[in-house]
Amino acid sequence: MRERTATRRSLLKASGALGTVAALAVPVAILPKAEAGEHPDAELLRLGAEFEREHVTLASLKNEEDRLNSVFEAEKERRGTRGWDALTALHEEVGAKEAVSQASDQFDKLDAITSVIRSIPARTIAGLAVKVRATAYDCHFSLSFDLPPDQIDWQEGCFLQLVREVERMAKVAAHV
Repeated sequence: MRERTATRRSLLKASGALGTVAALAVPVAILPKAEAGEHPDAELLRLGAEFEREHVTLASLKNEEDRLNSVFEAEKERRGTRGWDALTALHEEVGAKEAVSQASDQFDKLDAITSVIRSIPARTIAGLAVKVRATAYDCHFSLSFDLPPDQIDWQEGCFLQLVREVERMAKVAAHV
């Protein structure tokens, strides 16, 4: 499991698949107006909201990690730091090591949430909307709908169209 998680992290870092906070707010709008406990997909909706909150936290942690890695790179060049031990010490000194650890822990939280989401069958279009967003994350697709077309590959673009359509249908069904 660790190897798969490391691969996910590598892909998400490389592809910028964390998305934007604005894009993450979409599912909150699709929640049905009925009380959550009355809804046939109450547990999926709860998990979807939890996923969105934790995903926003991940985006924040990744921004901080990126900032600290930039500090590390600048400091490495300024000091002329070379050698594994010296680089490792500098990485820790500027706080980048802790930032990587926090982001890694957050990826673990999100993986646990999406695992549970995958295990619960959807009964309504709102539940299906939660599942397709979790699937987009699990497939390493960006959850940002504002990326330029040249930054989205064909398969990801096709899947994101499906996500948008399911979310649109869930909004219509919820009379939002």
